[in-house]
Amino acid sequence: MSVGTPRPAVTAHVLPVEALPQLDVPVTPGGLVVGHEGGRQPVVMQLFRNRPTYLGVFAAAYVGKLLAFRALAMAAQVAVVTPRPPVWQPLANAAPAGWVVPVPPGAATPPAGTPIGPSMVLDDAGMGGAQLRGDLGAWQTQLVLRPFATPQMASQLRPFDVVVLQRTQPESVQALQATFGLPDQTAQWLPRMPDNTVAVLAAGEVRFVNLAPTQVEHAAFGPPTRLDA
Repeated sequence: MSVGTPRPAVTAHVLPVEALPQLDVPVTPGGLVVGHEGGRQPVVMQLFRNRPTYLGVFAAAYVGKLLAFRALAMAAQVAVVTPRPPVWQPLANAAPAGWVVPVPPGAATPPAGTPIGPSMVLDDAGMGGAQLRGDLGAWQTQLVLRPFATPQMASQLRPFDVVVLQRTQPESVQALQATFGLPDQTAQWLPRMPDNTVAVLAAGEVRFVNLAPTQVEHAAFGPPTRLDA
């Protein structure tokens, strides 16, 4: 998965016209805009492609909701596998009817997506186990959400195509630094990021990204937070 500045790609995925007023989210033909970095340069994630994609998000549920909401503007169907449906109700309320489907833990992987109708499976794993889904298909992304990356988890992050970290616990920094080969001047910021910032790690690079929620996202989910609820 590439993370970088916008560039031409396949034709943009769109929602039905009647749904567009509900989705004031930053999306470009090159992918989903995670946010911006210095100078307000957009940082884009190629979230869906013609093979299974795995995204590890170690952050509050707020970040999972924001990324899933932005995926809706790419015409993605979102299945949220969760033991806590009320936490995800704001996402379901903000989406067009039927586009976000909460399902209980252990639910089967939904059908693969298509270039014009991709699929996201959001596994709200908490601190428990969540395996990468071996039956994921093309144009389908599994987002595994956990509140923190512990030192014990760090070595398990390599299989993800992209890892998104909200502010980390200080005791996890050394393990994350070793796992991703981060220089000291980069690693020192992991436990110091403000609530509205995430570190995006992909293809050997790290970007510190301001999530920059829109007015619609702020109304739906509130301000960025590190609290997991």
